[in-house]
Amino acid sequence: SGLPVKMIYDRAEDMVATTKRHPSRTRHQTAVTKDGKLLAMEIDFAIDGGAYCTLSPVVLSRGTIHAAGPYFCPNVRIKSTAVATNMPPHGAFRGFGAPQSIFALERHLDKVARTVGLTPEEFRRRNFIHEGETTATNQIIREKVDMDGLLNRAFALSDYHAKRERFAKENSNGGEPRIKKGIGFASFMHGAGFTGSGEVFLQSVVGAEATPEGRIKILAASTEIGQGTNTIFAQIAAEALGLSYDLVEVSQPDTRNVPNSGPTVASRTCMIVGKLVESAVLGLKQTLIGSGLLPDRFTQADFQTACGAYIEKFGPLKSFSKYQPPPNIFWDDEKYQGDAYGAFAWAVYVAEVSYDPLTYEVHVDDFVAVQEVGRVINPVLAAGQIEGGVAQAIGMTLYENVVWENGRMKNGQMTNYIMPTAADIPPIRVYFEENPYAYGPDGAKGIGELPMDGPAPAILNAIENATGESFKQIPLMPEAMMPFVKGVAS
Repeated sequence: SGLPVKMIYDRAEDMVATTKRHPSRTRHQTAVTKDGKLLAMEIDFAIDGGAYCTLSPVVLSRGTIHAAGPYFCPNVRIKSTAVATNMPPHGAFRGFGAPQSIFALERHLDKVARTVGLTPEEFRRRNFIHEGETTATNQIIREKVDMDGLLNRAFALSDYHAKRERFAKENSNGGEPRIKKGIGFASFMHGAGFTGSGEVFLQSVVGAEATPEGRIKILAASTEIGQGTNTIFAQIAAEALGLSYDLVEVSQPDTRNVPNSGPTVASRTCMIVGKLVESAVLGLKQTLIGSGLLPDRFTQADFQTACGAYIEKFGPLKSFSKYQPPPNIFWDDEKYQGDAYGAFAWAVYVAEVSYDPLTYEVHVDDFVAVQEVGRVINPVLAAGQIEGGVAQAIGMTLYENVVWENGRMKNGQMTNYIMPTAADIPPIRVYFEENPYAYGPDGAKGIGELPMDGPAPAILNAIENATGESFKQIPLMPEAMMPFVKGVAS
């Protein structure tokens, strides 16, 4: 008939058949010097792809590249495997493999720190990566990285040292108070954009079109799904041209009208597509200046008048920008070596938890998220991304567990698939350190997936501080804690 088709799952179908995050299993072996410097890391990272291969190769790829974390180690070997199982296919979920491998690394490094007689904090300080050093793929870090500074700020904002000392005294006070408290942290990073040569293969294009009234239309395929894409694109265009935000509109991503600027994934929308928006609108400006209708220094009224004059004289005024990788970026697909990402966002998160030994329940009481994401274009939207990601990650860590029995999902209803509510989410205090990225729009980096990576290890580190037990799995449900932690009844 040529008519469009829409398929809508009911709740049961949606719970069972839609893709979920890849379950994973990670093994670490680490060699360190006596004073706690990393010498070698051997990592075995495996993910459950389900019955069919959908996005498992690229999820595995990102998880592999992030498996050594924001640390410098001269010798790294990572073996990664995606396995087929009798499960529905697993696919894309915020973080795309990085939360799994970073969780394992951060839990492991706490154990390594204890083994060499260092605190988790001091061990990390001795091994943080710095400008000029290399990642697991031999990518040279060409930007300033101040993980020590992020750690300092996160600890100051969370009162980490004082609380850790106070909780230790209270928790050992003969069972009173009953509720035990703990505080822990995680340090991590997330690469923005498609891995390796992915952005080059995409060949993303963004357009900008001026109207006779001097308004700007942004032509991009990126989809607004609540993260603020339209707002950010309009801001980028307005700032690049020195115009009022109200003069910019973002077209709906209808493929009949807009070029292919790639999918709305991989923390790429702001950094990659936003940079193309910036380039496209600057192309309009250069066209007007080159035509002699707009002076080098102009007002908003000058720009609007010039647009009308150009269109009347020459016809439509459009400009398109195609993705070009930053200089000095090289990636070898066969050897899996080189510049995996144009830029990384860096972060330190601190979680404070309370643990009830009567019910084995854990609640996150406070959360501090400090990150460096280049320049923050819209602080409100950026903070919202972090808050949402942390809330999602709390669900992944303590509540959300898919249970399969005889090939069927046992908890496929909202009554028995536990999702955190507002009562389960703590105050999430978000802070940014700005270090503009030279090849992002106005210095911005990607931010969307970063907050999914760090909460799980930070929360489990805090649980260890409260209980004295080191757990290695998520979701960490009360029943998983019972065999290991002494309860009130015991």
